[in-house]
Amino acid sequence: MNGLPEILRAIEDSSDILVIAHIQPDGDTLGSSFALLNMLRRIGKRARLYSEDGIPRKYCELFPADALSQPDESAFDMMIALDCADKSRLGKAWKPFKKAKLSVNIDHHVTNERFAKLNYIAEASSVGEIIFELMRQAGVEQDGDSARYLYIAISTDTGNFTYSNTSSKCLLYVSELVELFDLRETADILFRRRSLVLTRLIARALSRLELYDEGNIAVVTLLADDMKELGASGADCENIVDFAREIEETKIAVFLREVNNGVKVSLRSKGDLDVGA
Repeated sequence: MNGLPEILRAIEDSSDILVIAHIQPDGDTLGSSFALLNMLRRIGKRARLYSEDGIPRKYCELFPADALSQPDESAFDMMIALDCADKSRLGKAWKPFKKAKLSVNIDHHVTNERFAKLNYIAEASSVGEIIFELMRQAGVEQDGDSARYLYIAISTDTGNFTYSNTSSKCLLYVSELVELFDLRETADILFRRRSLVLTRLIARALSRLELYDEGNIAVVTLLADDMKELGASGADCENIVDFAREIEETKIAVFLREVNNGVKVSLRSKGDLDVGA
């Protein structure tokens, strides 16, 4: 596996860089992508960001949509995929990514397929934590924007610091970040607001709640027809599994969502149970 110093050398040797967020983007892929974009521009690189599904409505107040670009391999000498455990997560960007002069894959999932020329897969709470370390090794100080982006990445991927992947290291990093932006406003948008669409999705999913193994396993489900009827997107479903996880007796929560080519499964657990989430 490659290291951060090698990736930094590759960045130094590149001029035009595309950062790629995964399809149906969540807070980690968006936060880490915008933080990296911020860093690249501050060190003089021509950098853009590609997100096939744009910016979900719940994050529209937090990220600037005018930074988005298309994944044209001829326009960039380096492409960096963030938070993509496998090539399918790149969506339409996979084809230009595999043809790129230099492709980089930065991730924290143990199942990562190492599909790029340079791969850095670290044990971390989030990709946001990795980008924090990348910026530190690059000697780039945090500013208000990058601090807010990385807070979004780390806080959302740790369930607002309640999941088992929350570590003392990520909390230490966040303690530095929150000094640089309005924490209350950002946290309110992330964790204290809920759209009407999401509220109805949660109600629909919980109406199909099923319990197994004497309540140890809780399963909630959404059908494709539910999504269509309520005008929802995949991004609206990001944390629905947590509502099943919060049931007192439940140890493993399962969220099943019908998609075009099958069923998407999201898993969460409590304590030491490892479901690869």
